Amino acid sequence: MTREPFSPLKFSRNAGLIVLLIVGGVFAVRDWIIPNIWPKNFGVVVEGALYRSGELTPTATRKVINERGIRTIVDFGAHELGSYEETRAQAIADAMGVRRVRLALFGDAQGDPNRYTEALTIMTDPGAQPVLVHCAAGAQRTGCAVALYRQIVEGVSLEDAYDEANTYRLDPSDNPHLRRMLDAWSDDVERAYREGGTITYDGPTRD
Repeated sequence: MTREPFSPLKFSRNAGLIVLLIVGGVFAVRDWIIPNIWPKNFGVVVEGALYRSGELTPTATRKVINERGIRTIVDFGAHELGSYEETRAQAIADAMGVRRVRLALFGDAQGDPNRYTEALTIMTDPGAQPVLVHCAAGAQRTGCAVALYRQIVEGVSLEDAYDEANTYRLDPSDNPHLRRMLDAWSDDVERAYREGGTITYDGPTRD
């Protein structure tokens, strides 16, 4: 049998196709398969009562609800109001019989501190638990809410609560606003949480 002569052009083309297939496979695993198996930036705050994560795929949402018995989801604004993703997230919660509360804050954890007070009230309500709190990355807004929970509810020092946030992919050099938010508002959030009422705030808010 006569062997076909080596063609550099054909070899390069085939090698390029193989590389594209490999790269495509890596992205598919990273973006579609892994997030459905392992919920993004998931963590246990209090076993049986409070959990945290980044935004979840529909499959991961169902997985967490079923495995952890989630009754309430607090979403700090993973998606824009009115977007397809926001509508889908609400539809999944409705279909699963889970209460979903949207308390939108900016991605760097800033915004109306009253929303953190509302979140704490839900997070500590036995009738709402188990509660899942999440944002987009599960690092900034979620990290701030959990730090406030640790400090105000559990009595953990602010330093230790903030250090925990750093273990969930918070980069203080990239986002210094979370710590500033804690320093500026934690006392007011605690007062409003314990005594009721609202915090006077005239800064920007997110719908």
